[in-house]
Amino acid sequence: MIGAVPALIGAVLIGAGLARQHAVAGTVDKTSAMDPRLLLRLARKRSWLVGAGIANLGFLCVATGISTGRLAIVEPIASTQVLFALLFAARSSGRRLQRPELIAAAFALIGVAGFLVVAAPKHRAHFASAVPWAVPIGMLLVVVAVGVAASRNLTSTKRGIALAALSGVAFGTADSLIKVISDTVRDHGVGYLAGHWPFYAWGLVSLTAVLLQQSAYHTTHLGAAMPATCTFGPTTATILGAVMLGEQLRGGWAVPVEIVFFALLLVGVARLAASPVLEGDTAALDGELLDGGGDELGVVEVEVGPVVAEQVVVSALLDDAAVLHHHDEVGATDGGQPVGDDEARA
Repeated sequence: MIGAVPALIGAVLIGAGLARQHAVAGTVDKTSAMDPRLLLRLARKRSWLVGAGIANLGFLCVATGISTGRLAIVEPIASTQVLFALLFAARSSGRRLQRPELIAAAFALIGVAGFLVVAAPKHRAHFASAVPWAVPIGMLLVVVAVGVAASRNLTSTKRGIALAALSGVAFGTADSLIKVISDTVRDHGVGYLAGHWPFYAWGLVSLTAVLLQQSAYHTTHLGAAMPATCTFGPTTATILGAVMLGEQLRGGWAVPVEIVFFALLLVGVARLAASPVLEGDTAALDGELLDGGGDELGVVEVEVGPVVAEQVVVSALLDDAAVLHHHDEVGATDGGQPVGDDEARA
């Protein structure tokens, strides 16, 4: 089970970081899907950068797990990031997890544990893939182009889910390429990467995945986007690990059992990600939904949180702060015009 520990640490960090990123991504001006300007606008916000830093630290942990272990081990564990995103969001909002969410968490944990025990992933010696990496990478780019174009005709929620699914496929492919890079460095040294394709292909696929992910978060709430990302990602990486990298799962009687456990994992992850706890902008509870990073209304919106604080504190930007309700009857000095008083039923 080499790689399991860094994968678990990475899942915790990624879950916390993504929950924070999503709350900020929904506040920027509307842009079309896959618009690079979205990342530039998000990069101006301190809260989003903090979330990105946490998520990237988690990514490094997962990458360490991939380079030292097997995709079929690391990816199922990393998919539990949604569980930690849910725990982070619940803690921020002060909400307790309900029975359906606890059942979903049990499904996910039983699924990942059962799959790893039964499948016992290992590497096939002297393996050579039947097709070059240009094939899956090319297929990914085609699927992304077609999917983004088709999603423009969908409703906001469906478009966000479609973009999130594409993001999951791209992240799964990027994770597989990390394994290619680590194998290349092991066999030829770091200097070999500069003149060969794996590093550049990983950069292209990773940037595509991040842009798809942030477009999904920008389009819909986290509870709609994360199920697709967290299920398509590990599924894609596990398949590519077997087809392209020679990772072998236990066969024979174990195959249907592996499928059942993996399906249980995906169902649990999807149900966790669809929790109502993830449907709000939970990061606003920290007072940093809009943190002044170029937002002219940042000061007011820190105090006004209609979703979270039910507008308990409202700052007045004008000189006449409405602290008390002043009853000033209209009289002769006001021109003697009859004015109705709805509170006095006049």
